[in-house]
Amino acid sequence: MASPIKNGARPVFKADRSSKSISDSQIFGINRLVKLNIVIEGRVISHFKQFSLSQHCATHHRFDLVLDHDTLGSAENHTLQNSNDFLGKRITVVQSYKGISDSPERTFVGVITKVGYVQEKGNLGNIVLSGYSPTVLLDGAPNIQSFGGEQPVNMSIIADQVIRQGIDTSKYDVRIDANDYSEIPYSAQYNETHYNYLARMAEAYGEQFYYDGEVLHFGTLPPQNEPLELIYASNVSDIRVEMNAVHTKPEFYGYNSSQNAPLTSGETPVRHVGDLAKTAYSHNKNIYKTRALQVAPIKAQTDKDVVNSQKSTAGSAGVEVFTVSGNTSIPFLYPGCVADLQMRKPDSNETSYFTKIMVIDATHDVDAIGNYKGTFKAIASDTGFIPRPEFTVPVAQPQIATVVSNSDPKGQGCVTVRFDWQLHDTTNFIRMMAPDAGGTDQVTQNRGYVAIPEVGDQVMVGFQFNHPDRPFVMGGMFHGGTALGGGSNNSVKSIMTRSGHKIIFTEDESIIITDKSGNEIHLDTTGSNINITAPETMTLNCKNMFINVGENMSTSVGHNQSNNVGQNRDESIGMNSSQSIGMNSTQSVGAMKMTSVVGDASVFITGKLTEMIEGDVHSETKQGKTVVNSESGVETSSGSTIFQHAKTEVQNNSGEKSKNY
Repeated sequence: MASPIKNGARPVFKADRSSKSISDSQIFGINRLVKLNIVIEGRVISHFKQFSLSQHCATHHRFDLVLDHDTLGSAENHTLQNSNDFLGKRITVVQSYKGISDSPERTFVGVITKVGYVQEKGNLGNIVLSGYSPTVLLDGAPNIQSFGGEQPVNMSIIADQVIRQGIDTSKYDVRIDANDYSEIPYSAQYNETHYNYLARMAEAYGEQFYYDGEVLHFGTLPPQNEPLELIYASNVSDIRVEMNAVHTKPEFYGYNSSQNAPLTSGETPVRHVGDLAKTAYSHNKNIYKTRALQVAPIKAQTDKDVVNSQKSTAGSAGVEVFTVSGNTSIPFLYPGCVADLQMRKPDSNETSYFTKIMVIDATHDVDAIGNYKGTFKAIASDTGFIPRPEFTVPVAQPQIATVVSNSDPKGQGCVTVRFDWQLHDTTNFIRMMAPDAGGTDQVTQNRGYVAIPEVGDQVMVGFQFNHPDRPFVMGGMFHGGTALGGGSNNSVKSIMTRSGHKIIFTEDESIIITDKSGNEIHLDTTGSNINITAPETMTLNCKNMFINVGENMSTSVGHNQSNNVGQNRDESIGMNSSQSIGMNSTQSVGAMKMTSVVGDASVFITGKLTEMIEGDVHSETKQGKTVVNSESGVETSSGSTIFQHAKTEVQNNSGEKSKNY
């Protein structure tokens, strides 16, 4: 008996100790009759016609119970009035020997999934109750759910939750004793039954998952029972001992994207104790030469994760190298029980110890009298593994999800998302796919296209290796609340940020770069123009600047303009230059100033002209010089001597008499 983990404590499991009692009940050459005590939800079934039970460690157990038409009281018929209430009920079948008061017992607990009435050759008919182990309650329909996400979980937590969703642990015994090394950031049951998910996860994470007829086990193998004695020609017959060629050397690899670290594993051999099993395993090392390299079936974080997963696959395959099967008269075999097999010595009727085995499959058939027929299949014991449970690997398809968080605690641009089928759960932080991403010697981070989706954005999520535990964001998706554009011409393409910064491309018309404050760069592709607009200040900083204008250039300044040239300034004008100043103009030259005019030069001043020169004035003309004052006089004043020189003569002419003092 066992129970699930409670308050973090390991479950208590009591191993079967009936080996001696079974041996004491054996009489060589006599097959004892078997008695069945059958109870269905508290109702005792006192008579039966036939009972058959098929038990397998890798899948569900199945049973058929045939009752006479009137076993339940009144006669049953095709309306199933007396037996229909049994559908879905718990059935307990206890096998023991007839005629022995303290007979050893073995119990099977199942669930009835089919109630039938069979009538043949005009007889009164039989009631047939069929069903499976309670594991079938986990295998009814595919489902989608997730575990982890916000914080890592382990296999004990997952197994406990999944099993409780399908099995009433007050009616059926469950033992969960998973390894404590698993740390699972995120895992999803994806379009698969609860049973398939548990079987898949058990194989991936090195757990054993099987039903022994009474207890559903998940985790390490339970403590072994006292070995039963199986003696050839006494309680077993038709023995078949087989060595099988099996590829026992899987090679798993993984990758930790957060650390950019490839994950590898070495060899993970299976330790066989029995001589023949050890020999069979040794032979298999040299049979298959091909490698079995494949990605680990988990989202591995460390090399140890890969090793543990590989060890599980190697173990479930390695136990198949040696098998023993046969018929038996002992009705107490069940998946997981161990036995010491004794075989007949060559040329002798005596038997001796051959090997220790673990039963993985068993069948039981009992008729109304108690005649029993049984078969079994076994592997070598003591490896810690059983054959892998039956399951299929789901293929995860791209799905729609909503971004829940983009605050990656590691600062690597990852996001958490919530799928449409998740109510409160999310993924862990997962990676973003980009058109171009990487780094170089010059740009170690964020080289390429970087755009992390915003919280609330709808995204398309893919799955690496189509594995449901390995999602990644493929890109964003617009929906009816956010989509705009298209149309018959589909002429507008754009990139826009959360705050409103955007780049707009219009086919054959323009490219516009703008922000929420009104700054804009407009490339007019139709008119071949570029307009740059800034509501406030525009600053250009550079080492050198060249501006080439093929035709006209206009500059308009609403208020002030300052030009500051640190060293030289050259200005060349091919034709005319015009300068209009509304008020004052001041020009300051720190050193020399030279003005060169090829043609005529004119200065027109409506007011006064004042020249203040602290040094000398030297005026030289190659032709004549005329000073004209049309209204007032001309006054020349000097604090010293005034000299007038001419090669020929000096003429002073006036309209009236002149005065020279």
